[in-house]
Amino acid sequence: MLDHGLEPPTLGTDMGYSQVTFQGPGENVERLRVPEKRLLVTPAVEAQLNERQRRMMQWLAEGKELTSRQCEAEFGVTRPITAGDFGKLVEMGLAERLGSGRSTRYRLKGLGESLSNRKAESANRKPRDKNGKG
Repeated sequence: MLDHGLEPPTLGTDMGYSQVTFQGPGENVERLRVPEKRLLVTPAVEAQLNERQRRMMQWLAEGKELTSRQCEAEFGVTRPITAGDFGKLVEMGLAERLGSGRSTRYRLKGLGESLSNRKAESANRKPRDKNGKG
């Protein structure tokens, strides 16, 4: 619903029955929107990110590769905080990790793909054995 410019549904009870109310646009039809297929971070996904993670996604969408050290300096936070932020972006399928150790950096994953397509593709992948064969 957030992806289409509408409020989330409200849950309640009335006379012992569960009730779900879906709010429409009311008189303000202009707020309705159809998400673009190329939209990387939909409003529903963005709602799950904190302000640092949103800024990191903005930089990644601009084509920048980021490191923990850059984000620590920019936001004035510790390494575990940036590691958690990057971990969430990777877990959500928004960023990918490149390298390891001191040379670890992150970049945008699958520019132009929708998040649901990436999640579906990863769910359908065959697990690889220890030799990297599927």
